[in-house]
This record gives sequence, structure tokens and C-alpha cells, in this order.
Amino acid sequence: MENKFNENYILDKQEYCWIHINEIKTFLYIGANELEKRIGQNVTIHLSIKIKFLHTFDDLNQTVDYGDVIEHVTHKIKSLNRVRLVEYLAEQILNDLGEKFPKIAAAKLIIEKGYVPLKDFTGKIKIEAQRNYEA
Repeated sequence: MENKFNENYILDKQEYCWIHINEIKTFLYIGANELEKRIGQNVTIHLSIKIKFLHTFDDLNQTVDYGDVIEHVTHKIKSLNRVRLVEYLAEQILNDLGEKFPKIAAAKLIIEKGYVPLKDFTGKIKIEAQRNYEA
């Protein structure tokens, strides 16, 4: 007996999940002020990727290998080496993710600078950016 309901369900239904990759830590020269440009700093990336996950069949080829994503993001940051704006860094990472991993439907990230040399400021600076890759 043919099961039309299941076929239509598969064709019409799209399921997603978010993979959260926290605390990717790396070093680069980032900042607009002279001290930041000279000494560089550690940055921490919190990345979330949205993927389709209906019928993965427990097969890594049906999803996105987050190990590859971590390696790619780290490599991208190191290849940039010197960046003035955290916003630019976020834009470059998000652009690159969409090109490299077509199974990613959307991504959002938080970039946290390790050090901000501002007088009387002891806090942290974080930015959050996101990109939707589906049309």
C-alpha cells in the first residue's frame, strides 16, 4: 500500500536545527586604535548555524560537520591577520560560511574582543551578526 501522506510530508515539511559552537578562541590584530594594532588580541567567537535536518539517516554527509566549520572559521580569521573593525570580521566570516557550506541555511555569531584599551573601561565588547543564506 502506497503511503502518500509520508511522501507529501517529506516534500512539504522542512525541519531545522541550530548547532551552537561556543568559544572558538583565536588571536589576531584587531582594532582601530594604535595599541590594538600593535599588540593584537585574543577573540572569542560564539557561532550558531541553522541546518536542515529532516531525514539525516545518522549520516554525516546529510548534515554539516561542525569540526570542519570550526577549522574553516579559525583558518579564515588567521588568513585575515589584521582587521580594524569587528563588524568587518563578522561580515567576512559570515560571507565565507555561506560559500563554503551550502547546507547552512542561516548563521549567527557573537565576536568578543579580549581587550579594549579605553580609559576607565574594564568591560568587554561583543558584537552579534547574522545572515540568512536561503532565498
